[in-house]
Amino acid sequence: MAVNVSLVRDTKWLTLEVCREFQRGTCSRSDAECKFAHPSRSCHVENGRVIACFDSLKGRCTRENCKYLHPPPHLKTQLEINGRNNLIQQKTAAAMFAQQMQFMLPGAQLQPIVSH
Repeated sequence: MAVNVSLVRDTKWLTLEVCREFQRGTCSRSDAECKFAHPSRSCHVENGRVIACFDSLKGRCTRENCKYLHPPPHLKTQLEINGRNNLIQQKTAAAMFAQQMQFMLPGAQLQPIVSH
């Protein structure tokens, strides 16, 4: 008996807090200086947070008026760190799940589903 283990795509690590002063039009810092996001009007902001464009992080977004934030370098670095940490957590959780399933289903062969 084979059991499939898949990793669910989690976008929480791509989320950044939007600068409250920027939202009020009073932030004196530039996009590159502020530790919070300064999204364009085309970006979807929800509950004071914005999702960064995954394609932009990889340098390959070609969308006009992208609804996701194209972060400045300092925020991009933070998101890359968040992404690596998130991947480590997902792999650890999947390994723990696989280990638990082996105890619950003796003799089951686990076949992880790898997403690209």
